Amino acid sequence: MPMKSLKDNLIKVVSWAFLLAVGYLLARYIQIPHFEVSKTIDISNVLSLIITGWIALAITTVFEKQNSDRRVEKDLIISRVGAIHSIADSLQIGSQSGSIHLAEANSSLKRITTALQAAFKIIDKSHFTISEDIKSRLNNSLADIRTSLTNTPGVTQDPTSLQDIPIAIRDGIVTYNKDRISQLEVKFEALKDLLLELQIEINSK
Repeated sequence: MPMKSLKDNLIKVVSWAFLLAVGYLLARYIQIPHFEVSKTIDISNVLSLIITGWIALAITTVFEKQNSDRRVEKDLIISRVGAIHSIADSLQIGSQSGSIHLAEANSSLKRITTALQAAFKIIDKSHFTISEDIKSRLNNSLADIRTSLTNTPGVTQDPTSLQDIPIAIRDGIVTYNKDRISQLEVKFEALKDLLLELQIEINSK
């Protein structure tokens, strides 16, 4: 990409130089009423123009490469965040059925946590920063989902019926009542909204 940009810019500079030369020759050897062109050429001015053109070309190329590198960097991080969104979406679909394997839930939560922290570390090493607020809200949202998804309530002396228990674990299977399923739905949507917000914030940098 940078080499193609350099080639394109070089072609532009050469094209403009050619057009200027043609224009000068035409104006010099063709009489144009009320227009006079000097018959002499100031070499120092020509060299100054050439050097200025090459400097402008070099600066433009450097800036284009920097912008290209930063765009690639942001796209890679946004892609990482998109992968986290996909894991969360799959886990949400699994919980909507009312039951899920505890090992599967814990594994997915660990993958989301690991991927999210890795994304934060990559961002910290990049050319831009994100707000601590979005980091805090994402971590809190994920912790809230973990609690609702896997933590069972303590047994009281006056246990309620099984139907009223929001979450129960038996033989490695987690089951949820309707209220807990609705709560998880809302919390997963909030997490995915925050991930989208993170992608937008990264893209705006």
